[in-house]
Amino acid sequence: MIIVLKQGADEAKVDALKKWIENQGLVVSPIYGSEKTVLGLVGDTSGLSADELSMHEVVEKVLKVQEPFKKANRKFHPENTVIKVGNVLVGGKDLVVIAGPCSVESEDQIIQVALQVKKAGASMLRGGAFKPRTSPYSFQGLRAEGLVLLKRAGEAAGLPIVSEITNPNYIELFEQYVDLIQVGARNMQNFELLKELGRLKKPILLKRGFSNTLEEMLMACEYIMSEGNQNVILCERGIRTFETYTRNTLDLSAVPALKRMSHLPVLVDPSHGCGLSWMVEPLSKAAVAVGADGLVIEVHNNPMAALSDGPQSITPDEFAYIMPKLREYARLEGRDIPLGHTVAYAGTPGSFSFEAAEKLFPTSAMVGLERFEDVCEAVALRKADAGVLPVENTLAGKVTEVLELIEQFNLEVTDRLKLKVRQNLVAPKGTELKSIRKIYSKDKALEQCKEFLKTLPECRIIQCSTTSAAAQAVRALDDKCSAAIASTTAARLNRLEILVADIQDCDENYTEFVVVKAKNNGK
Repeated sequence: MIIVLKQGADEAKVDALKKWIENQGLVVSPIYGSEKTVLGLVGDTSGLSADELSMHEVVEKVLKVQEPFKKANRKFHPENTVIKVGNVLVGGKDLVVIAGPCSVESEDQIIQVALQVKKAGASMLRGGAFKPRTSPYSFQGLRAEGLVLLKRAGEAAGLPIVSEITNPNYIELFEQYVDLIQVGARNMQNFELLKELGRLKKPILLKRGFSNTLEEMLMACEYIMSEGNQNVILCERGIRTFETYTRNTLDLSAVPALKRMSHLPVLVDPSHGCGLSWMVEPLSKAAVAVGADGLVIEVHNNPMAALSDGPQSITPDEFAYIMPKLREYARLEGRDIPLGHTVAYAGTPGSFSFEAAEKLFPTSAMVGLERFEDVCEAVALRKADAGVLPVENTLAGKVTEVLELIEQFNLEVTDRLKLKVRQNLVAPKGTELKSIRKIYSKDKALEQCKEFLKTLPECRIIQCSTTSAAAQAVRALDDKCSAAIASTTAARLNRLEILVADIQDCDENYTEFVVVKAKNNGK
């Protein structure tokens, strides 16, 4: 039962009402909103008359709650709950992105990943130390040592840390080292563990079980909240269905459903939701679009060698690639993903402009824009801290359009870089040169590699908008008979191997890039 109080109700009379209700053997949970105050009644309310309560002078209306979950129920708490984890707010305007490997494997590995995801805009660092695995012979995690290493990496990157607990015996350890304690799918209905976590003040990330309903998930949440811990974050991570193409079926309908049923923040884990690294980007975009408060993404510096969940992990480069895209989706929903210091460039990840921006700003988040004008506008409006633009090429000459735009937007040049243009023939791992029948690339890159292409006369040439788009196409095809002409960076971002390096006709081809900033920037 819920009692909605009249605005400006006398406090003494409200206190008297609360005492009378408590004398009936019920627990009263007051919720103070910006406009209304609500009293949530927990316990057997069958002996109370809603009509009699409605007649009390401080009561506006009385609502009966049919659902078995009370404290997690939005009817008890109409306004969204915002939960603080370290210095990060979950459930507010900003979307949170939790990133890191499935398992902590070594100090070097977790610190490297921590610094890279932080650079790309991650809000928190995740990593498994105690791993519940289907097989007893699989890697079970570094356990206590893993938590110590995770904490060390979080401090190095300035990120709160998230890790999964599997046993009530470890609670003291997790309370000491972990900022957000995760309850995994296998333990969602480990009720003794949930009750123990309910006695902590630490926020809890509760993942949905493999085959559990949303009501069952909220009842599990109720176990935690009924013990006193109200700081619970819900997470949809995919459920088991008859479909076998993906590891799980990501139930995105759970997000708006949970937001209607409960006041608690809801995150989505697209990595476990599908089990396929190439699906993480589109599912992350979809999660933002349906109203998720954040994402949990598995990022590993070498997924092929990961000790657990390698197939669903993306690389730090791939994570950096999708973060600016997710930020744009968030803005469409009236929200934001803070990326810290951002640098804009014209092109896509893997392009030479991207390569130049990475060299000039190795610790900044990158934002790829379509046109030179878009970069200049972003810098002038201070949507980006700096921009990287090409101004001259040894073969093509000056880029007059860029020079005119710098003048037009009243920008100043603060740095310069000459980048050697190196073209490579790249293809999926295991592809042999003799098996290639199609080559993808941009027209200018094809022009620069005429002599090399003469050695492959049987290959069909397919033009793409950019060299990085060509690399993306070849990765998607993965047919061992397609290759792209692209940069080393494009190969790395798309997990392609370099079959033949430096295939450009002219070995002295350089492009000069400049860094532009708004004049009097920061004043």
